[in-house]
Amino acid sequence: MSAGGIGNDSKSIQEVGEVVSGIGAQVHQVNFVLSCFSIVINFFHLLILSRKSMKTSSTNVILIGLSISDTFIMLTTVYKHYLVTDLENSDCVTADSRWKVYLDLSVWAIQTIFRRCGCWLGVLMATVRYVIVKKLSTSRFGNWSTPSTGWIMVLVVFCISGVQTIIYQSRWMVVENRSVPLPVNCAEYQNIHSTPQFSVMLTPFFSFNDQVVLRSYLMFDAIVTKFIPCFAFPILTISLVRVLRKMKEATENSGRKISVSGEEKKDLTTKLIVVMTIAFFITEAPLGMIYLVKVFYDRNDPISILSTDFVVYFSMLVTINSIGHPISCVMMSSQYRDTIRRMCGVKSNTKMSSARNKTSVVSVQGIQMT
Repeated sequence: MSAGGIGNDSKSIQEVGEVVSGIGAQVHQVNFVLSCFSIVINFFHLLILSRKSMKTSSTNVILIGLSISDTFIMLTTVYKHYLVTDLENSDCVTADSRWKVYLDLSVWAIQTIFRRCGCWLGVLMATVRYVIVKKLSTSRFGNWSTPSTGWIMVLVVFCISGVQTIIYQSRWMVVENRSVPLPVNCAEYQNIHSTPQFSVMLTPFFSFNDQVVLRSYLMFDAIVTKFIPCFAFPILTISLVRVLRKMKEATENSGRKISVSGEEKKDLTTKLIVVMTIAFFITEAPLGMIYLVKVFYDRNDPISILSTDFVVYFSMLVTINSIGHPISCVMMSSQYRDTIRRMCGVKSNTKMSSARNKTSVVSVQGIQMT
């Protein structure tokens, strides 16, 4: 391709980037408002899930971990909106004091930790649900449904994500009165030709040989955090639905007095997993592609800058997902609604509760989770 053709392509990408960035400024405002609402609704969501009547299964405990992740993601989003110079790039962190730079980097790290946790906790919830239903008659899988198993899984995910993020954050060193300009991708929010008192630069270990170490990490993180969950989630969900369908057919053929369809209608876990699978794939798969762009293109390349501008759009979808989790619980779970009534001092309809109990003569561990 001729130099003129490459130049025209770069100019076209820049023009598209200007449009995307201009709209993105309004999306940032909307995302901020939605994040504030998400913090409030997830606070009450976490309060409800923490009640003794809700902490009865591993999947409900994993939901607590998801709610914690959603809350911290939204808190860091609000912080970045008000107190961080650049909303989209951690390599553009600048400040007038060293402690502020470290604080901003910590906020970026916290958001990264819990974004990764949210991805894997959703996959774990689908995995646990599938194992419980698939291995229903195997006693050694019985402890998978216990709350203690859920707590262990949540703790392991948080720890692994934390260690991985610490390694990633070690790529930065804080410099004072830098001698080189800020990266081109910082131009949207600040003057890259100015000399901030404190800023960040890549350490020699991550920057040598055309940033081969950093690119390798980003490739690994994209595969582990984005693409594997994006494939695992729908596979587990489809497998879970098929197993439940077979259980229903087998029960109907045996003539046992149990309403599997009734259980399935009231089952928060299965329905929530289906909803989360769709939302997760729409949100995380494009973010994985953006990760790969950073692997193969320099951060000052127009394509890399354009892909970063798209992050805010998918970040808003993450915010919408965090709002959708509590709403889904209210709509799908009778146990969740009953817990809200008890918290508000409202007595549940005893006739309805009795009717529900009669509908399901047999309650199987790991299925009745609502």
